[in-house]
Amino acid sequence: MNTKKIIILSPNFSEDSKIISQAAIDSEFTTIRFGGWNVPTEYQKDVVAVYGEDLFTTIVAEQCSLKLLKPADDWLASVPTKYTLRNIQYDRFGNIQNVQNKFIKPVDFKFFPAGVYTSVEEIQGYSTIDATIEVFVSDVVSWAIEVRCFIIDRQLQTWSTYIYNGEIELKNTILENEETEMLSFLNEFLTDKTIDLPKAVVIDVGYISDKGWALIEANPVWSSGVYACNPKKVIDTIVKSCEKVI
Repeated sequence: MNTKKIIILSPNFSEDSKIISQAAIDSEFTTIRFGGWNVPTEYQKDVVAVYGEDLFTTIVAEQCSLKLLKPADDWLASVPTKYTLRNIQYDRFGNIQNVQNKFIKPVDFKFFPAGVYTSVEEIQGYSTIDATIEVFVSDVVSWAIEVRCFIIDRQLQTWSTYIYNGEIELKNTILENEETEMLSFLNEFLTDKTIDLPKAVVIDVGYISDKGWALIEANPVWSSGVYACNPKKVIDTIVKSCEKVI
């Protein structure tokens, strides 16, 4: 009988899920994919985590009595500007009709592509978007470096760049002075107890040209890309982000 703790993976074979599956070998965890989104009853009690798309993880979590940890919907807008280095507004889509030249992103799910818009009318499917969905609206900045960080109990577990000098570059090393500055900023942010953080979370930070290191956003671990992060550390963080509800 299999006594390992189970991580359910989406039936969609993404590169990230393949990395997670491979990294689970020779660990206390095992990964399982089912043909659909239904988890057989005999497996449910041994499931400790789920990893995949937002809707998939939500449905599986309900079946397996898991609470999926994530930042509050308005969390990013509540972070002091000394960490974001830009103004960020949280609002309903219907309330941002006069917004111009801003970065606009849906809070949950991908109702439309996040991006810089000169007006909301430019957003794909604008006329059909539900006015009640929640969005972030922020100042436009130029990110020279973007880094993904997996966090447990405010401690960095593993990290990787995914943008470097404005280009996609997946690696876990940057110039020594850049790494020192990045880690210093991240440590200051994580040790600020005025900022509420889930037990396990993905924090993206980046370097804004002519401004410095800043917070990009926070993401739920159970749906975040791995990039070049240590996959075994990623698994540990995924499991911590899924709490079993007894």
